[in-house]
Amino acid sequence: MEKTNVSYFERLKKVGDHIQTNLIIIDDTLQIIDSNLVYSQGNFQSLSNLLEHFIFQPEEQQQFVSSIINATGDPIKVHHNRQDGSTCLVQLHSVPILLEKQYYMLIMVEVEPNASVLLTHTTNDIIIQETSFENKIQKICTELEPLYRVMITFTYTKEHSILLIPSNSFKGVEVPPISSEEQHYHSQMRGKALVQLALHQSTKQYAEQNGYSNSFVVPVSTIENEAIGYFVIYHNDREIFDKEDDLFQERLIQVVQLLNKISMYEQRIQILQTIDSTTNLPSYNQFIKQLNLHKQQQKVGVIKIIEPGEFSKVVELYGRPAGDELLKQLGKHLKQASISKDSEIARFTSSSLIMYTPVDFQTLFNRQSVISGDEMESFTIFNQQIHITLKVGIAPLDDYTSTHDSVRFAEYALTKARQIHGAHTEFYTARHDDILGREIQLSNHLKNAIRNKEITAYFQPKYAVHNEKIASMEALARWFSPSLGFISPVEFIAIAENTGLIRDLELQIIEKVLAWQQQRQYDGKRIVPIAVNISPDHFYHPQFIPKLKHLLNHYYADPKYLIVEVTENMGLFDFERANKIINKLQTIGIVTSIDDFGIGYSSLSYLQKFSFNELKIDRSFVMKIKELATQTIVKAIIDIAHTLNMVVIAEGVETKEQRDILKAIRCDEIQGYYYSKPLSMEEASKLIDDERQKRK
Repeated sequence: MEKTNVSYFERLKKVGDHIQTNLIIIDDTLQIIDSNLVYSQGNFQSLSNLLEHFIFQPEEQQQFVSSIINATGDPIKVHHNRQDGSTCLVQLHSVPILLEKQYYMLIMVEVEPNASVLLTHTTNDIIIQETSFENKIQKICTELEPLYRVMITFTYTKEHSILLIPSNSFKGVEVPPISSEEQHYHSQMRGKALVQLALHQSTKQYAEQNGYSNSFVVPVSTIENEAIGYFVIYHNDREIFDKEDDLFQERLIQVVQLLNKISMYEQRIQILQTIDSTTNLPSYNQFIKQLNLHKQQQKVGVIKIIEPGEFSKVVELYGRPAGDELLKQLGKHLKQASISKDSEIARFTSSSLIMYTPVDFQTLFNRQSVISGDEMESFTIFNQQIHITLKVGIAPLDDYTSTHDSVRFAEYALTKARQIHGAHTEFYTARHDDILGREIQLSNHLKNAIRNKEITAYFQPKYAVHNEKIASMEALARWFSPSLGFISPVEFIAIAENTGLIRDLELQIIEKVLAWQQQRQYDGKRIVPIAVNISPDHFYHPQFIPKLKHLLNHYYADPKYLIVEVTENMGLFDFERANKIINKLQTIGIVTSIDDFGIGYSSLSYLQKFSFNELKIDRSFVMKIKELATQTIVKAIIDIAHTLNMVVIAEGVETKEQRDILKAIRCDEIQGYYYSKPLSMEEASKLIDDERQKRK
């Protein structure tokens, strides 16, 4: 070899070393002239222990020679014998070069990884890309075949099922189903005997047709030694595995164990997506899938969202598992009571169920025939008998309403049902859209109204029956919006409760009451007690009493002139907790009053358990006070309250006749339009001052 050419070859070798590419230079007789493989300690040499020449397989030598002669540049793969006798797959790229009028061939060498390395890379890819366990295994079989020039199948034997998974090389080969007899003996057979099963005959025959006459079995089990399956590897030279067999099989088994574990986790996740684990009812996602199927089949029906009115009580008294058990039993009851076998029921929220029933919405609406809480049987939850009243929201599912909107409409109807005492079913109608739009508008404005202190207090006097003088007043929130005008408290109080603004609103009212009383005290004028109604959310809030005390101190207020009213139906079921709060208020010196008495289910028990200072009889009794039966009930309430040293107030009094009857049965105070409508602070001040002047 000429000296000039040697310098060229040295430069090429250095370039190869620099770019970490392995090079071989041969002449036109296919003799190796030079190479950087002998001198380099790079990636190729460490992986392959390459000899100074390649040992070509016969069929590959002709391909390689042809590639060189034609200078096509197409890469070819050859099996190279390592120094230790094992083989590796090498990819060769040939490029012709002309030096000093003589042709040489520059060969770039890329070593493909051995089975273990390839298995690692393949595993990483299939975990990310492939979906099912079968696809993952098939990918492994397909990727390993060319490395050892074999054909591979995997037989999956887990979970009492047997499934043959062939590589892509067997594409088009029909695999017969395994017979019951073979399935019985499958776990008893080992090694090569398994290949004799009819299950493998078509793949075995196909492998033999392609020159793979021999086979061996690699069994795979879990770490707990439970069978997963086995590989059948078809080959024509068992010795190709001898050098790497133990390591390769160990890695292969570990990979299948990993994929099997991943598959089990994926199945569990899938179950969690379709089943609510705490109630064993279908999940909401699964419900929606079924609902969409019904819509595709053009089935009409109704969506019901059902919530036990007592759910939060059950959870607070007995814990979350009791609430889950209640929904589980309720779901079973509703399914059994359904008028159609095509009904679907699922867990919707932590406290409610959702149900599809294939009945016409308008027919149901006209009949108003739905499940009532009064008709429900009691449920036994943790050895406790629990009677429930249901809140139900119903919306149509039809061709004109999307699944999403049907659920949204039913949920909105449920919100309205919650606002009605006792068992109630609310049907969604078109007018609800207008109501919802109005509520969203008011909600947005209400936040600013509270921030800007637009909410003011009006006072309605309560008159002592014996002398018809003002005994106290009740503060009522009023909102006069600069942009929306007057907003009824019926609207904005409910919105404040639903949006969590009620605490700030009530604190503002209390602050205005105390500031008004302070000013009157500075002016040397008469102060009367003012009652403020407190919502359940506020009453049970841990900062309720601390903030109340702060305001009393800030305005130097006498606590006896503040009355805290709590509504009977507000949820005083947690007697111990509620009683502690009431006792703390009374210890401070604040007067406590139970409002709307008589409309709940446990009125008399409230009187026994709580030491309220006042009792306000609900206006529904006052409206019917002319009826003898109502008079009897009201008189009994008054007598019991007096026995417990409570002041009794009747609200909603509008006529002289009502006033006279209440006076006759010894009611203490009267509130209503008979005496006065709610007044602004200025009007209330004038009313008190004028009364005082008349007394003089």
